[in-house]
Amino acid sequence: MKYYLQLSTKLICFLLLNFCCSGLSAQVTFTSYHKKNGDETKQRDSAYFMRMIQVEEKNKDKAFRIEEFYLHNDSVKLNGVSKNALPPYKFQGRKYEFHENGTLKSLENFNDGSLRDSAFYLYPNNKLEKIIFYPSSLGKKGKLKIEKPIYVVYYDSLRNKTLENGNGTIRLNYDYGRGYEEGEMKNSLREGEWKGRSGKDSFIETYKNDKVISGVKTKENGEVIPYDATNFMRRPEYPGGISRLMGFIASHYNYARTAIDNNVKGIVEIEFTVDKEGEPKDMIVKKDLGFGTGEEGLRVLKKAGKWKPGIQRGENVNVRYTIPIRLN
Repeated sequence: MKYYLQLSTKLICFLLLNFCCSGLSAQVTFTSYHKKNGDETKQRDSAYFMRMIQVEEKNKDKAFRIEEFYLHNDSVKLNGVSKNALPPYKFQGRKYEFHENGTLKSLENFNDGSLRDSAFYLYPNNKLEKIIFYPSSLGKKGKLKIEKPIYVVYYDSLRNKTLENGNGTIRLNYDYGRGYEEGEMKNSLREGEWKGRSGKDSFIETYKNDKVISGVKTKENGEVIPYDATNFMRRPEYPGGISRLMGFIASHYNYARTAIDNNVKGIVEIEFTVDKEGEPKDMIVKKDLGFGTGEEGLRVLKKAGKWKPGIQRGENVNVRYTIPIRLN
């Protein structure tokens, strides 16, 4: 681990130079505006940053250069390459993020959307915050398997080293700065009491070998919600599992004659929200192949019925979900 701790500013400068000199071969550009929390807005005046997606050709395969810029000073916020053009992005290779003052915020390495190798995070004053190493190995059929991260080192905002080689205390920020959690780690696993905040809710949790044992969430209105491992975190689930949902779609999807005649094939994506009651709502066609393929996807999913709602810290939550429908 000492190798990572000896990382010099020269290395970071070299990587930044590499990033700045990389050539682009963009052909098409899509622009959107976003608030500070990441939500999209149609009004540039109310936006915090701008996102540009440029289509590139790499070895006959499409790739998408994702760039973000702070609007108040036009400085770079994010730069990376994704295998897909819609979030959640599947970043590939190096992804850079920057603070508003122009200093490097993070340098991360990705493989098919998963973090791997070393990731570096810095404070706005260009001082190192933490280094995390994401080990990987080849699984079955040669597929890359990302293992549990190793927390190499962490410095608090006062430059105190509070964690080294996976042991000590650490603070982790997420969700565009709206949330955090902090506590003790042993061998890069959460242990003991952890405190944090998610949006306007605060929580206290107890961990054992990185698994939550119990927790208490306090909402903004003072309501207290206890939870344990059984209702800590859960994504929405379709009754019988995703394979049953795909079977339902296959049995009820009507492949239009015009689509067949025009040799239409590929993937239709339907995005929707599974609400707190498990009802799928606000359905939109995220990716369409034309000839009525998207509309038919909407019709079938509306007939598929209720889901088991998602759970976050003992409370049902609305979760945005995307279903791919492969047509051939």
